[in-house]
Amino acid sequence: MKKKKVIIFLYNRLFDPLIQSNFWLYMNNFLDDPDNPYQFQLITYEDKRFPLTVAQQQLVELWKSKGLRWKKLNWHPGQGMINKAKDIISGFFAVAGLRFNGYRHITTLASVAGSFGYLYAVFLRMKLFLYQYEPHSEYAIDNKMWPAGSKQYKISHYLERKSAHFATVIASGTRFMEERLKQEWKVKGEFVKISTVANQDKFTFSQKDRDEMREKLGLTKDQWVLFYPGKFGDLYYREETAFMYKWLRELEPKLHFLIVTPHTDEEVKALFDKAEVSPDYYTITHSGYEDIHKYFAAADFAVIAVPPGPSKKFISNIKVGEYLCAGLPFLITRGISEDYWYAENKNVGVVVDDFKEEYVKKAWPLMKEYFEMDKDKLRKYCREVGIDYRGFDKLNTQFRLAMSILVGKK
Repeated sequence: MKKKKVIIFLYNRLFDPLIQSNFWLYMNNFLDDPDNPYQFQLITYEDKRFPLTVAQQQLVELWKSKGLRWKKLNWHPGQGMINKAKDIISGFFAVAGLRFNGYRHITTLASVAGSFGYLYAVFLRMKLFLYQYEPHSEYAIDNKMWPAGSKQYKISHYLERKSAHFATVIASGTRFMEERLKQEWKVKGEFVKISTVANQDKFTFSQKDRDEMREKLGLTKDQWVLFYPGKFGDLYYREETAFMYKWLRELEPKLHFLIVTPHTDEEVKALFDKAEVSPDYYTITHSGYEDIHKYFAAADFAVIAVPPGPSKKFISNIKVGEYLCAGLPFLITRGISEDYWYAENKNVGVVVDDFKEEYVKKAWPLMKEYFEMDKDKLRKYCREVGIDYRGFDKLNTQFRLAMSILVGKK
């Protein structure tokens, strides 16, 4: 059987945790399949500050032995238009060379890569699959990252909309995006609902990890640990997260906050100093993707620190699936994806209108109930919900459907 040639275009590093914990689960499944019907040509933008480790190089060689081809482009850091133009141009020449070697299909991840892919597909007469299509430009407005009248917003929003109308198939995580595309925008391409997948095999509770990690971090066995593995600012709350914890701790002094973040200790401490939270009440630490699941095991309740806003109903946050598969209930703001609905209606979390004192303190009695529940039963239940909502097996079927639509085999 002749394999269909498909370009996988990622505006990320190959070993970016968001790639390996999400999109690459599907790629691994194809590469491990002896009946894989596709010849994949991967294009990524690598950052010189993050050279491949020996273990990563070994993985690449393994994937190549299974048929993967990989072209690395250099990423130009910064948000300036000139650097973005350099990335667009280098991507175009890479895709154009492949187009003349029989590649007629291109799959992209997220809206920025999708906009690049749209430009290439139009000029090179290719079919386009937009995976994890979300309105990044609208997120930037809601989070006050860009002014509404800025060139960045206008160009990004224009390309996001044009790419949706051009695409052969679009995958996104919510019924809200499906309604927008089909009912409001009247797009002609096929829509496949695919929430952001969680690696259910990696994010699973381990008592051994819990005991070892709590000992390493200096946490007692009976301490109540609130958990946040993420960033501060841009698409996420900044000092609001510190104030949220401050108000909770005023109600429950034995609550400890565990933070795993790419930010420096000094950056995070400054936010908690602003909220007048003692460093004794929280722990700042850092982890690569390889060990991040061990910190999940040390926690009791997790946080989604995404501010509310009109565009946020389109988000499909990867952390929700990871939390649930690891057995963790979570705090989230109202209107975030379908995640807040799951929190309330499946009894796996607590919903607040915003990270403001009146809402946070009102939420504590319900949060406290989760801390007081039988932990084994709670973890088992959360994991069952997580696998049903974000588990690989169900979503892999949807991803394979989308790929078959792209190449015309539906």
